[in-house]
Amino acid sequence: MTAFRTIVDTLGTAATAGETVVLATVVRVVGSSYGGVGSRMVARVDGSTVGLVSGGCLESDLALHARRVHESGRAEVVSYDTRADDDAVWGLGLGCNGLIDVLLEPLAPARAAEVSALLALALAAERPSALATVVKGEGAGAPAVGAHALLAGGVTHSTGEWGDGAVRAALPSHEDAALAAGRRGMVVTSGGVEVAFEIVQPTVKLVVCGSGPDVVPVVRLATELGWDVTVVDHRPVEHARSERFPGARVVQCADPALLADVVPLGARTAAVVMSHHFARDTEYVRALSVTAAGYVGVLGPSARTERMLAELAARGATVAGDRLFGPVGLDLGGDGPEAIALAIVAEAAASMHGRAGGHLRDRVATLHGGVPTRA
Repeated sequence: MTAFRTIVDTLGTAATAGETVVLATVVRVVGSSYGGVGSRMVARVDGSTVGLVSGGCLESDLALHARRVHESGRAEVVSYDTRADDDAVWGLGLGCNGLIDVLLEPLAPARAAEVSALLALALAAERPSALATVVKGEGAGAPAVGAHALLAGGVTHSTGEWGDGAVRAALPSHEDAALAAGRRGMVVTSGGVEVAFEIVQPTVKLVVCGSGPDVVPVVRLATELGWDVTVVDHRPVEHARSERFPGARVVQCADPALLADVVPLGARTAAVVMSHHFARDTEYVRALSVTAAGYVGVLGPSARTERMLAELAARGATVAGDRLFGPVGLDLGGDGPEAIALAIVAEAAASMHGRAGGHLRDRVATLHGGVPTRA
């Protein structure tokens, strides 16, 4: 979620600086595209941009459109249709074979602060949220283009002008369908109003039980992905050398049984047990087995994990097999701490996103769809 967090921070910085910016958001995709619905870019008055809505092929053209939006102060939707063989007519030569609609909305400082806060709320949630954005508003009582609403478990948080409120009141009825649509997103049309829905995944929380040298590359990779990382050590924090883990929080947990009291362990939490101490690792696994943590990885060979589980079973403790990954990591090959860290973080990411971690060439659906790979 690094890209999403960067947009949140950029909007917040613009608001603090009293700067008006244009927010570009992909609101609809038909066919193929580099990024899915919800990809964002911020364009400043000086022409500089932050973020990507494509692989770099649309950004320059969008910056030109953003300049016009800066001048007019009115939101607009720009469409790129590259499904025809002669898409070179755009002068872009995308070759993506898709239709992409991008909403450009001018955000004055106060408005940028509101949108930043709303997006940050979605990142901090414990479950995926549906974000609704008005992309067309015509007729009496219609909401303004660029009005946003976050739907999270029956609660609606909104910004912008929603007209007579009728459209906003109807949004919760579309929440389940929006969540089912996933990264593909969806657009709901009613009269002269169009509302685009996207799914915002909460920030992944990574809890690493252990603070040895091999934890360093794991933390580095996870923080680069924008994950919220916590390193747990049985010793006082100063012994864990917290400066070795920039961007992560280091906490002490002398008793693994109290792990859930020290760090949050929800469904969006991936935990990796790698203290290299068998008895302590066993207790970490036992503590994690009774939490809602969505992923539990255990470093070490299969025999070690099997022995660990056998000891827990003898004591009456059971571990959900679909959440436990031991040995931890995808089978990527390679050797050394960095290669192991890549395998660990890649597997945790796949699990958090509901994917198997296979080859994209073997998928039978679009890259941003939810259909599994071939059996």
